[in-house]
Amino acid sequence: MYLNPKTPHILRQIKPAITIFVLLTIITGIAYPLLVTGLAMIFFPWQANGSLYDLHNHHTGSDLIGQPFTSEKYFWSRLSATSPSYNSSLSSGSNYGPTNPAYLERMTSSVQDMQAKSLNAATLIPVDLITSSASGLDPDISVASAYYQIQRVAKARGIDARELTALVNQHIQGPQYGILGESRVNVLALNQALDSYQESGDHSIISSSEKISDKTPVIFGIRGTDWIQFAIFFILLFALVVPVGRYMVEMYQGKSSGIFRIFRTTETWILAKAGIRPDDEMDYKTFAIALIIFNLLGIIVVFLLQQIQQYLPLNPLNLGPVAPDLSLNTAVSFATNTNWQAYAGETTLSYLTQMLGLTVQNFISAATGMAVLVALIYGFSRREAETIGNFWVLLIRSVWILLPLSIILSLILVSQGTIQNFNAPVEIQLLDPLTDNGSVVASTQVIPQGPAASQIAIKLLGTNGGGYFNANSAHPYENPTPLSDILEIIALLLIPAGLCYTFGSMIGSIKKGIALLIAMVIIFIPLVGLCYSAEQSTNPFFSQLGIDQTASAIQPGGNMEGKEVRFGVLHSALFAVSTTATSCGAVNAMHDSFTPLGGLVPLMMIQFGEIVFGGVGSGLGVMIVYVIIAMFIAGLMVGRTPEYLGKKIEPPEMTLAAVVILIPIVAILVGTAIAVVTTAGTFSILNPGAHGFTEILYAFSSAVGNNGSAFGGLSANTLFYNCALALAMIIGRYPMLILLLALAGSFVQKKTVPPSGGTLQDHRPLFIIWLVFVIVSIGVLSFLPALALGPIAEFLVQGGMMHV
Repeated sequence: MYLNPKTPHILRQIKPAITIFVLLTIITGIAYPLLVTGLAMIFFPWQANGSLYDLHNHHTGSDLIGQPFTSEKYFWSRLSATSPSYNSSLSSGSNYGPTNPAYLERMTSSVQDMQAKSLNAATLIPVDLITSSASGLDPDISVASAYYQIQRVAKARGIDARELTALVNQHIQGPQYGILGESRVNVLALNQALDSYQESGDHSIISSSEKISDKTPVIFGIRGTDWIQFAIFFILLFALVVPVGRYMVEMYQGKSSGIFRIFRTTETWILAKAGIRPDDEMDYKTFAIALIIFNLLGIIVVFLLQQIQQYLPLNPLNLGPVAPDLSLNTAVSFATNTNWQAYAGETTLSYLTQMLGLTVQNFISAATGMAVLVALIYGFSRREAETIGNFWVLLIRSVWILLPLSIILSLILVSQGTIQNFNAPVEIQLLDPLTDNGSVVASTQVIPQGPAASQIAIKLLGTNGGGYFNANSAHPYENPTPLSDILEIIALLLIPAGLCYTFGSMIGSIKKGIALLIAMVIIFIPLVGLCYSAEQSTNPFFSQLGIDQTASAIQPGGNMEGKEVRFGVLHSALFAVSTTATSCGAVNAMHDSFTPLGGLVPLMMIQFGEIVFGGVGSGLGVMIVYVIIAMFIAGLMVGRTPEYLGKKIEPPEMTLAAVVILIPIVAILVGTAIAVVTTAGTFSILNPGAHGFTEILYAFSSAVGNNGSAFGGLSANTLFYNCALALAMIIGRYPMLILLLALAGSFVQKKTVPPSGGTLQDHRPLFIIWLVFVIVSIGVLSFLPALALGPIAEFLVQGGMMHV
């Protein structure tokens, strides 16, 4: 039964909001995870259940989760910031900044301890061996770190060093498929093999006892393998832009052939249940009302789920209710596509809450942004009209775009080792019980479980970013291999990049959409290079301590604090820049532990407005606002009325565009200013000085920009930050979407005017260069003073420390 058209606009949207929310929750929060779990158990059961080692019908560990080793007879793992060490119940990085005195003191102490216990003290210590990982659970060390420990372990075991070298060589994992990631050694697997080797009494060695070479080709100061990985990444990404863009065009146009017929039939049924006529289009005000009601419903449901999860099923840890202020922060965070997380997923949310609450919002919040973009496209593609589409239709079709892609990506991730099950956590006996001054601190390790892959896929494809685990995509169960990592980076860029093609196709000029994509790439590539260079560079202070930071064939080198060995510097830098360019917020390394310039880049990417490539839908929407501003300025310079896509840009549109740009700038700077002058704001800082200021600036930039990543040293689970950042997320999301809809409503009423001789061609190189200049100018001029107080000041401080 369809709704009475005479019913007031607000009341007319309540029934559709409730009906569609319930049905999409069943599809995305129940059917989708169950389908992925079923397929995972059929095709990849070992990986889906945690890649667990078994011995005599007992689990002895996981191939992907590291363990602590303190005995002289074992190879040692990397440092872990978890407490106790390698506590897989709560993953975490150290989040020490590079200038933190406590970090420098820890490094000095670690080097001295390592040199005292080593039999080759004259040899430089590989940097990954004395830095802590991003997850606290890194299962690997570099080949160089394994070689460094051979003399010590050989002496403790009474084994010939050459035999031990051969055993290490047998356990070297080269780059995946010969090109992805770093060469590494799984410490648990090596130590288990070491025990078996010595217990068996068979000391015959088949493999070579010679250490492999650390030589690797270097081109312009960058390893040849890194150049290849950069090339593979960009080739895969750009090869997928056109097919994904076309797929989205067909979905939005309601194609009903092939697989689309299934979605079209389901869509028709859902709309009928909701009382919505597919052809009953909306003006921008009605569209905005529907959007706000639907998203408000999502906030309420996620908040209530957290309050009652103790009474619901799929809660094997018997987790209780979440604190109200944290619940509100989390609910707002996921509804706004921010996915800021002031909690640890392993210890805070049940499986059901993650599924019905977070996974559903990952779909819905992303679909909301995509629906707004299509409405804006209609504003340009239609002439002298009043409507910009139907929110409910565009929302559902956006979900149809995300759903099959998420299923495919989920299964690929499971094949690599990402877990997908409903099992209770598994307790295993540590191979080397953790001791402190002779007392056993921990003899077991709890391996987490749960339906992770289904949530991780949509967190990336929807540029959401909320991790299933505390360490996010640094966690070995979220992002187990270099292949999964490169696919996760491509996934978070895929739809934003593909939407450029979709935009061009739907306005009738693909080259104009590609022009926007080229502008994004022009900004993106140099900043990736800057971040990579900063993180790969050596630290003179570490060199003085006897630490080897040189990138080679057997170690990643560079700044390895807060990074996983399997990823090294290249993957970590590429992920950091990509996730902040797209308002995703997922991380595979701890940004708080980046160098000053390395941390500056992701912060700047957020402050540019996260339009390169931007969040799904909303990012390209704001990019179009920058285009409007660029065209307006260009028009003033030549003394003619500016226009874009044949629509004149007049004072009302320019006012809306200016407000869209100003809202995040003002909200970020005001929020940061309030935090740094209040005790409640500064109390949570981990790293002192300029780095601590950056932690706060990053937090408000991330919240307002709906990014969700963090300089994790800031303890954000406080009443002040839970409330302040929730408000910042709302300000950064809904006023922006409403203003984009208002722009669509304004442009859709205009007639199209033909271009003249003075029109700036909106696909030519001059237009692209001019657009990039406007974006960079606004971003830099708006935030340069704040950046000077944060990462730039820290860079100068670090330089001064090196000369002391």
